[in-house]
Amino acid sequence: MSVKKATLMVAAGCAAAALAACQSEPAQDDGQQKDVFMGNASAQPSPPSAGVAGKVYPSAAVTELDATGDLLALRTASELRVGTLDEITAGKGSSYPLDDACGDVSANNRTFVIACGDEIRLITESGENSVGTDFPATAAAVTTGGEIIAGSREDNTVRVLRDGQTVSEFTVARETDRILAAPRGEGRPDAVVRLNNADTTVQDLDWQSGRQGGTLRAGLGVGGAATGPEGMVLAADATGNQVLVYNTEDIIRLQMTAPVAESPWAVAWELPEQLAWVSSTAVNKAEGYSLSTGVPIKHAGFATVADAQSMVALPDGTLVLASATGDGIQVVSPSDR
Repeated sequence: MSVKKATLMVAAGCAAAALAACQSEPAQDDGQQKDVFMGNASAQPSPPSAGVAGKVYPSAAVTELDATGDLLALRTASELRVGTLDEITAGKGSSYPLDDACGDVSANNRTFVIACGDEIRLITESGENSVGTDFPATAAAVTTGGEIIAGSREDNTVRVLRDGQTVSEFTVARETDRILAAPRGEGRPDAVVRLNNADTTVQDLDWQSGRQGGTLRAGLGVGGAATGPEGMVLAADATGNQVLVYNTEDIIRLQMTAPVAESPWAVAWELPEQLAWVSSTAVNKAEGYSLSTGVPIKHAGFATVADAQSMVALPDGTLVLASATGDGIQVVSPSDR
């Protein structure tokens, strides 16, 4: 895996970047003090879109777009639609109502997971199952083995569920906004990480042993996050204008960083070309970075719909982006960029 081949120089640079990101002191600029705001990042509004690559399909505002394999889930204000790319762009697919109690969607192993307070909903191409909880679940992910890892914005406890029953629970750094599960290869347990928006941190979970792992600062303000092969985790530092690449081989490590266009938000890993993609809402642009040399190098880019706050990569390299303000669903094949 090329991500593991980063040089010591890059690793040292990343460590320095991580330390810099942890600083909360006001920055200096031409003798004038400016506050550095950390945590609870939001995407900057986009200018009108122009010269958009690929094809654009009409859609209501999209709050989330997730994928596992060639199966997509598109979330609007009141529902989650699950289906193939053709079904989603045609406004079809299976529809599941969601309410305000439901947290972010997490995708893994052809299953979409949503924690909705007193139940955790698991949606596949075949339909929906749910698991009742006696704790306030607002974030969850499912492992390749079928375990559910659940957390909450209301407490700093993570639970592991198997066959619908809680088998362990343990304390973590603080409340949980999102949980992601990343496969690490055949015969190995999935890597699982949790994110907290308020203090812009990412933490790995030793969920098999029932304990928390290391906690790292995710820049100045974490935006979107996504998983890649062998436990890779990508995150956008929306405030610090950089993309972050984490490795969870044993414990979570910041592997690489790269400066990107203003207000990065959505991230995705494209397997065929092995590119880390990030969309930047302030300039309506998506950029793809190669990690093969140990230093992120911009390899490709294209113009996006306005407010492209969601993006996924399909197995054939097609990128799908969705506008959070109703500018449509954008489909960009490898030949379109």
